[in-house]
Amino acid sequence: MSLIKDEYWGADINGSSAAKQPSLQSSDDVLQDGTTHDTFRALSAIWLWISGRVVLLFPASMRFRLLLGQIIGPVVAFVSLMILGDAEALRLIIATVAIAGLASLWITAVIVGQTLKPLNDLAEAADKLGISGSVQRLPEYGSCEAATAAKAFNAMSERVSREVEERIGLLTAFSHDIQTPITRMRLRVELADHFPERVKLLRDLQEAERLVRDGIAYAKNSHITYENETPVELRAFIESIVFDYQDTGRDVSILGRIQGIRLVKPAALRRIMSNLTDNALKFAGAAEIRIAETPNRQTVIAVLDRGPGIEKDKLNAVMKPFVRLQGDSGEQVSGVGLGLAIAQQLAREMNASLVLTNREGGGLSAAIVFADG
Repeated sequence: MSLIKDEYWGADINGSSAAKQPSLQSSDDVLQDGTTHDTFRALSAIWLWISGRVVLLFPASMRFRLLLGQIIGPVVAFVSLMILGDAEALRLIIATVAIAGLASLWITAVIVGQTLKPLNDLAEAADKLGISGSVQRLPEYGSCEAATAAKAFNAMSERVSREVEERIGLLTAFSHDIQTPITRMRLRVELADHFPERVKLLRDLQEAERLVRDGIAYAKNSHITYENETPVELRAFIESIVFDYQDTGRDVSILGRIQGIRLVKPAALRRIMSNLTDNALKFAGAAEIRIAETPNRQTVIAVLDRGPGIEKDKLNAVMKPFVRLQGDSGEQVSGVGLGLAIAQQLAREMNASLVLTNREGGGLSAAIVFADG
């Protein structure tokens, strides 16, 4: 005869008298158990339907907080079945929780990614603010909070850019207007008859011209840089700068070798090297440029000299605008005090840093350290 397994009786029933007979339940008990199963299954389905509709009523940014609500319904139903004696409830609970957990992890990962993307865009835009001449607007999407933050950032960046451009325009106009009378004064002094203060007056006028010119350059470099990065063979590029100095009889040399090409802003790098080399020549009469690559693949270009160096507590201060050092006699050295400040600004635009250190045996090392290899 055929073997029949009854889900509710939990015993094998056949026609053989040798089979062990279970204690049979009444038909009322079986009907009651079946009704209980159907009731809890129906309640679970209703719970899933209601919780799914309720979740849709909330904003997109809050729905992930209610995802667990769709799991609680069937779990409660299965636990109730288990308490009532259903042997299959435990396996159903484990399977349901595992599937629901994997689904929740996937949904959570998607939601977290969508939530963090506007924040990443905001951080990237904030990092670029003030470096490029053009203002890039953030897309105003995502949750209400992210869209509000993007709108506020766009308004702020446009306001800051507009104010800085107005100030740069004002400084440029001021530079043009003030250079005209300075030039006239210099020409008149040069054409005038010799008088005792003529040389000093010409030197002061040249200093004023350089101050105006470097001040405008510093103001422009602090906000706007139109130069794009270009692949450059670094050793050949530095050699061309050194040869320009050597052609004019300056004592400038180059040491070290480095292979490969890297992305730089050629005009900015040339300006940095000129400022650092001019400082070395001013204080020491000679400059040595070394190129090297550190063990962690950072490219370093250092301008070395054997001058008096800088006091340790002033190494950072000299890179601020209009800061000038004093000579041995206590008088300030010639210059405007913008060379190192401009070099530091331009280095930052190339994702590099300017590091000043005193050398053993005397002298100064001004190194440009690129962030990546």
